[in-house]
Amino acid sequence: MFRFRDRLAVAALAAALVYTAPVTAQTIVDQWSSVKIPPPPELKPVTLDPKTTAILVMDFVKQTCNNERRPRCVASIPKIEKLIAAARAQGVMLISTTVPPVPIADTLPAVAPKGNDPVVVSFVDKFMLGDKDTGLEKMLKDKGITSIVAVGTAAHGAVLYTATAAASRGFNVIVPVDGMSGDGQVLYDEQAVAFILTHAPVVSSKLTLTSTDMIKF
Repeated sequence: MFRFRDRLAVAALAAALVYTAPVTAQTIVDQWSSVKIPPPPELKPVTLDPKTTAILVMDFVKQTCNNERRPRCVASIPKIEKLIAAARAQGVMLISTTVPPVPIADTLPAVAPKGNDPVVVSFVDKFMLGDKDTGLEKMLKDKGITSIVAVGTAAHGAVLYTATAAASRGFNVIVPVDGMSGDGQVLYDEQAVAFILTHAPVVSSKLTLTSTDMIKF
C-alpha cells in the first residue's frame, strides 16, 4: 500500500526537481547580457575571373554616408575606390545602387558610377522593390556573372539582404568587411552581419568574407 508519507516524499522530490531544473524557456532578451561573443570569422583571399564577376556598389549617397550618420562609411571610401579602380582596369562589371527617392547623382564622387554603369534603385534587397523584380538578376545572368562582390552601407541593410538574396539565387558572393559599414559608432551591427553571413543556413556556403586587399582579379 502506497502510504501517505510516501506520497509526501514523492511530492517533495517533484517540487525539488521543479525548482532545480534548468530554465529552458528563456528568450535571447532574457539572456542578452550572458551571451558569449563567438570568435571572429576567418577572412579568405579570393581570386576572381573579371569576365564572370560583378561588383555591387550599394547606397554610398551623401545623405547617409557622412560623418554625422555613418563615419565608418566615410572611412571605407578610399578602400572601395581602390577596389573599383582595380576592377575597372580589368573590365569587371560595376553596378551602383541607391534607395528611393535618392538620385544616383548623390553618390559620393569617389565611388560614383561612370559612363554606362548600370544603376538599380531599391531598398535593402536590390533584387526586389516591394513585390516587383528590379531586373538585377537578369542583368547579371545576361552578362554571364557567377560571382558578386558586395560593398555598401548599411551592413545590416543593403549588404546583408542583397548578399543573402544573391547567394540564395546561386551566385557566389564575396563581402569585404572593410567595405560594409554600419550606422554611427555602433559596431554590433557589423559584427552581427559578419556572423550571419558565415553561419546562416544554406546561403553561407555561397558567401565568402574577405577584405578589399585580399581580392584579386
